[in-house]
Amino acid sequence: MLEVVFSRSAYGSRRVAQSYGVGPYRSGTAVAFVEGDQLTEEELHAAQMQAEERARRDWENAVSLGSERNDIYCFDLALSEGEITETEPGEQRRATLKKLASVWPREDMEQELEEELQNARQDLASVLARCAGGEDVRVWYSHNPDEMCGMHWLMAQLHPLKQRGTVCLIQIPAWNDQEDTTVRTYQGCGELGPGEWGAYLSLQREGKPALVEACAQRWRELQKENAPLRIYLNGRVQSAPEEVYDSYILRELKTQEREFVEARVIGMILGKYQLGIGDAWIAQRIEQFVKEGLFEVLTPPDPDGPTYRRTLRKKM
Repeated sequence: MLEVVFSRSAYGSRRVAQSYGVGPYRSGTAVAFVEGDQLTEEELHAAQMQAEERARRDWENAVSLGSERNDIYCFDLALSEGEITETEPGEQRRATLKKLASVWPREDMEQELEEELQNARQDLASVLARCAGGEDVRVWYSHNPDEMCGMHWLMAQLHPLKQRGTVCLIQIPAWNDQEDTTVRTYQGCGELGPGEWGAYLSLQREGKPALVEACAQRWRELQKENAPLRIYLNGRVQSAPEEVYDSYILRELKTQEREFVEARVIGMILGKYQLGIGDAWIAQRIEQFVKEGLFEVLTPPDPDGPTYRRTLRKKM
């Protein structure tokens, strides 16, 4: 069975998950994340032991996924942003990905984008050919805008095939409340650990022809609208203007002192509101606010870091 995901982080985790739980667990690989800087050595040791126990339990409870690593495909195309009238990844996707990547300047960006788009086109051709040949395909996605758009986009690619293997869909829920004391929220499949993928196989459902056609039709409608953004609202992918997230961004900016570190605010917005967008989009909206005169730049960005690693000041 072919497996499709829509982010690099999901792809990496999914590939590790392929052999996760096979053989005896090897201790000493778990990492504990703790808050505070005044923890005693005993408290740190206890946290590490708890992390080790969770890792061991995840390994032992892991479920076999039944695919090979070369059956896993990734289309990390940020399809919730930018123009989408193209049938396959081309110049429109290049422009969108380049804009998003520009917050992390690097000399080899153009080459990486070209390789990424070429790989996406080759992978798409491979998925379509194998599915047309009768192989089944399983699509992993969530409420994350990029993944929801990716699922609709892929259905639009599969729909024209006169014959195809079975299309299976697994939508990851927004939270995991399987443990007694904690509820974990997910912003996308990329936040799944290698031992978690198999737990969601029970959610698999067949994407029957009517559903594939409906999703393909919705994607064609979104292509005609060709809005700057697409969001997931009330159970449906909707076109949206580029200002749709501004109220959340401005709300957090309003709470800052007159001078503030932009990177810190972006991190707070990502964690607090969990909008399903990345740091690049927020940074570009703040840059627009700077151009509009709401803020002024006090320090240049770190040449070795993102463009938003700088200090801003509110205009009076």
